[in-house]
Amino acid sequence: MLIGLLIAYLFFGGGNQTFLLNPELKKDVSVFVMDKGRRSEIDSLIKSVEKKEGAFQKKIKKDYEKKLDDLNKNRASTRDEFNSAYDLFYMELKALQNQYIQSELDLRTLIKSEEWEKIMDKVLQQPDNEKIRKRSMEENKKMHDKLLSVCNKHIPDSSGKQQAKALVFENEKIGDSVNKAFLDLNYKNLKAVRPYNVTRQDFEPIRQKMLKLRRSYTNDLVDLR
Repeated sequence: MLIGLLIAYLFFGGGNQTFLLNPELKKDVSVFVMDKGRRSEIDSLIKSVEKKEGAFQKKIKKDYEKKLDDLNKNRASTRDEFNSAYDLFYMELKALQNQYIQSELDLRTLIKSEEWEKIMDKVLQQPDNEKIRKRSMEENKKMHDKLLSVCNKHIPDSSGKQQAKALVFENEKIGDSVNKAFLDLNYKNLKAVRPYNVTRQDFEPIRQKMLKLRRSYTNDLVDLR
C-alpha cells in the first residue's frame, strides 16, 4: 500500500515559530513604533528569525523529506527506522524553538510596554479561529482525498480499498483534531505569553505542547502506513 508520509510535512512543514512570533509583527511595528533606531533593530531581529526558519525548511527538504520518502518507498522499512528519523527532526526542532523563544524575549527589550499593548490589541482583532479552522479542514480533506485516490489506484481488491478508506478517514479526523489544537497555540488564546512581562518559563509548557502534538500526529502517520 502506498501511504504518503510526506503529508506530515505538508501539514506541519512551515511556521515552526507561529506559537511565538506574531506573523504580522513587522507590519505592526512599522505602525506603532515611531523610533527609527529601535524599529531598525526590531526589523533585523525579525529577519534573523525568518532566516533561521528558512534554513530549517531547506534542511527538511534536503534531509528529512528525502529520508522519509526513501523509507516510505521501502516495504521492509520498520517503525524503529521511522522513529529514528523523526527523533532527529524533533531534536533539531526543539533547539530551533528555543532560539525563537530567546528572540521573542529580545524583542520585548526593544519594544516599549505601551507599544506592545497596542500591537496586542491589533492581534486580538484578527480573524477568529473558526474561519481559519474551516480553511485548514478544507486543506486537510484535499490531502486525504488525494491519499485515498492513490490507495484506490494501487490496491486491486475491493476489500483492501474499503479498509484503506476507513484508515484514511480516521487519519483525516485525527488531522482535524490536531489542527484545532494547533489553532489554540497563538497570541489570541495564549494569555500566559501575551503580556509584555513574560519569562522563558512561561513559554516552556506551550513549546512542549506543540512538540507533543506534532509527534502524536507523525506517530499516527506511521500507524497509518
